[in-house]
Amino acid sequence: MKDEPSLDELPDQVFVALGRRGMEGIPLKECTYECDGKELRLLKFSKDKEFLKGEGVEEVVEDWLVECMKCSRSFTIRCFIRYADGERIDTRVDILDDTGKNLGWLGSY
Repeated sequence: MKDEPSLDELPDQVFVALGRRGMEGIPLKECTYECDGKELRLLKFSKDKEFLKGEGVEEVVEDWLVECMKCSRSFTIRCFIRYADGERIDTRVDILDDTGKNLGWLGSY
């Protein structure tokens, strides 16, 4: 039997390029709303795979629906993970609010 997914599988932060100044870490496991709560609870996990045509690259989309324990609002951490020959190339992270609106790219890891 497979273990249930856990938020421990996600990194604590993602990174944003600052041009020639390097990278800046942004916390991933905190509320995306005004409360900035640091305790999240996983409500639902889903995973979809697709192959990008002509590139030989597989992209896996993971949706982590979480709820902030401080403000009780939910949002989705969406990870776009690209693999080539079975090895992870990169992961891009977007945030979706409680209505499903994509708030945009948060960072990568």
